[in-house]
Amino acid sequence: MKTLKIASLAFLFLGLAGCSSELKWKTDSSSGYYTIDVPERMVSTFELHDEATTQYEYVEQDGATVKEHYVIVLMETKESIDALGLDFEFDAISYSELSVQALEGGLSSSNILTKERKVENVNGIECCKVEMEGSANGINVYYQIAIFEGEKAFYQVVTWTLQDQKEEFKPVMEKMLASFKEV
Repeated sequence: MKTLKIASLAFLFLGLAGCSSELKWKTDSSSGYYTIDVPERMVSTFELHDEATTQYEYVEQDGATVKEHYVIVLMETKESIDALGLDFEFDAISYSELSVQALEGGLSSSNILTKERKVENVNGIECCKVEMEGSANGINVYYQIAIFEGEKAFYQVVTWTLQDQKEEFKPVMEKMLASFKEV
């Protein structure tokens, strides 16, 4: 009986120890227009994109490897788009096409992994998601892009990591995109 208690306590301890390494999350609502959940280990920065309303990075040295994961949110109000006087009305898919083209313009090579774009509902907002790979200055990168067509604005959420770290960060990227909500 004593062995069973010790084994039960050991199992409980191992179970709790396993939970302690689980990724912890925080909600960023600083824009006043939307919220997005990011891992607590990511730190806010202002160095990724001049026009981003939200920017986070995670950079960690792990032995000889540097782990990297980034996310930015770009926002363009529908009012500012209307002020341009374009004879074209955007939706999530057409906005995603322009966003991907802009990103590709800064890359030496790219490969769009999402062959057919579709609109889905994420937290009550129409969304078009695109996965792509690209290379710039010899660095291979994996991207997930989500264009949200909210009531007030279009939101471009771009998250990326090194191509060889894709499998590690892809579930985190997907969870961030799935957490996006317009306020």
